[in-house]
Amino acid sequence: MDHSVRVDQFPDGIIFPPELADRAHYDAATRTLSFRGFMSKAEFDRLSRLHDDWGYRRSLEELFRLCTLDPEPRPINRLASVFARLVPVRERSTS
Repeated sequence: MDHSVRVDQFPDGIIFPPELADRAHYDAATRTLSFRGFMSKAEFDRLSRLHDDWGYRRSLEELFRLCTLDPEPRPINRLASVFARLVPVRERSTS
């Protein structure tokens, strides 16, 4: 899955490392920085060291957050979750 963020001014001279060139991309026409798949902390660190520009680093942080979000959790046992909704829970009475 590709994730992208807007970068108002992408710094000149940034060349993505060869091992990340197929996953990291900047599109000047749409002003978007994209990354394909999960971004590890080591990959983030490598990309952030490419330039000191605050805007680039801020956009990269946002992209890192998007690339590391866990998908919506699915019920562990679907049948149990359906059953739990169908069978009312008895309330305990306190004495």
